[in-house]
Parts: sequence; C-alpha cells; structure tokens
Amino acid sequence: MINFWRKITLLVGDENGEGLDLSGFRVIFDVEKTATQDPNKAKIDVYNLSQTTVSKIESGELKRIVLQAGYETHSAVIFDGNIISTSQTRTGADTILSIEAGDGQNGYAYSLVNETVGAGYSNSEIATKSFNSMKERGVKDAQIKAADEETKYPRGRVMFGAARTYARQASSNSGAQWSVQDGHLVFCKTDGTRDDREAFVLNKYSGMEGAPKTDKDGLTVSCRLNALLRIYDPIRVESEFVNGDYKILSLTHSGDTHGNEWTTEIKACSLDPSTKRTVKK
Repeated sequence: MINFWRKITLLVGDENGEGLDLSGFRVIFDVEKTATQDPNKAKIDVYNLSQTTVSKIESGELKRIVLQAGYETHSAVIFDGNIISTSQTRTGADTILSIEAGDGQNGYAYSLVNETVGAGYSNSEIATKSFNSMKERGVKDAQIKAADEETKYPRGRVMFGAARTYARQASSNSGAQWSVQDGHLVFCKTDGTRDDREAFVLNKYSGMEGAPKTDKDGLTVSCRLNALLRIYDPIRVESEFVNGDYKILSLTHSGDTHGNEWTTEIKACSLDPSTKRTVKK
C-alpha cells in the first residue's frame, strides 16, 4: 500500500444536499468510531473561515458534515454525521471553528417505532422496522443479515418506542452487535465479522507504526491513516511478536492538514480461528 500524498475532503451541507466545500482550509480532526450502540463522534477544527460561512454552520442552516481522508491512492469517508454543536476561538491571527458531530445522531436519538407485527415475526423483521424508522431521520441504509430470521415468535406484538430499543432487542436475541457507521445501520454477529469484508493485512509494509500491544481485552495498534478500515472488520496483524486475526472494535482517526498527525489507532479483539468468519482468503 502506497501511503504518499495525503488527501482530504470536508463538506458541510443542508437537508437538500446543497453545501460548501471546506477542503482548502486548515483542518484538524479526531474521529472516534466504536462497535457500541452510542453514535460515533467527531471533533473537527476548521481555520479562518469567513464569518458568512461560520454563521451558516452555527445557525443550523448547514447540519450535515462529511469528512473523507487518506491518500491519493486510497481515501474514503471516515465520518458522515450531524453537527451537534459549535464554538469559536482565536489563536494569534487565526480564528478556529470547532465542530462537534455525531454519526447517525438524529436517527439514534429521535427515531420512534409505532407499528404492529403479526404472529410469526422474527428478529430480522424487528431490525427492519427499526431501520425504517431511523431512515426517516437520515440513516441511509442497513446491513441486517446478522439479525436472526429463523426464530419465529408465536404471538404478534405492538411496537411503540425508540427505534434504538428495538434494534438492541433484535441484536441481543440474535447474538449480534449493532451500531450506526457512517450513516449505515450495521448488525454483526458477536463472534464474527462483517460477511462482505476481507481481512486487511497490517504490517510494516502496509502502514503499521510501532509495535502492537496486547492485553486481556485484545490488541491496540497504530498505523498511518487508513480510511478503508471499518468497525467489525477482520484484520490480520503481522509483526515480530504479535501475529493473528482480530476483529476491529474501535478506530480513532486523527489528522492535521498542516501538521504531522495523520494516523489511525485500532483496538481489536482476537478472533477464534475455529470460526469460519475470521478471514476471507
């Protein structure tokens, strides 16, 4: 993998998809993604914007923020979410707009389900109902293959409440995890990885920085910023002392377009090599 010529795109937009490209300004960012149900979050500092642009963001006219980063040969969206809050500061001659944002924040916080399911419904159907509600609040699509379809419940039920509550029920009953990742609702088996993803081989040739560290919870390793990695992905680590297959549980992307920082920190749990979900060859 060639990690040269850093690349970034930062867009802010309104509900109709109209917006502004802020890629030409200095941008410092920290994006935190996890496998938990709470929305992923980002803190993004943008330097020396015009007051007109700042006003559009602070007023809520521009609510959505999309950050793409990486290198010329491989970059991808590392954050797509809703602006939660903003603040302005000054450092010397620079004015800095700090943006706090949440991934799928509106869908997570405000989506309600008000439906009835008939006898014979499955956990997959409950997951679908949850997604349909979240979709009305901006969640774009869903990967719910990991939600159980085989178990059928004999009695119908009324569904009324937060969509996240029903997503939590469906995932728990399916032996799965769920979260919103870059605007997509994702279910994944607890003991497996995303079915459609091959393991990325991380070693000194593909961007690993320093030595991986292991503890009772799994592995922590840093690499040059890699936007191609996703939560629930399999990853194969190759180093002098640590080798094995892992499942990504958290990612922290950090960067500064005018500084040295351009890294990804990965936290992952070990995968049981006896399962067939570990690594696609």
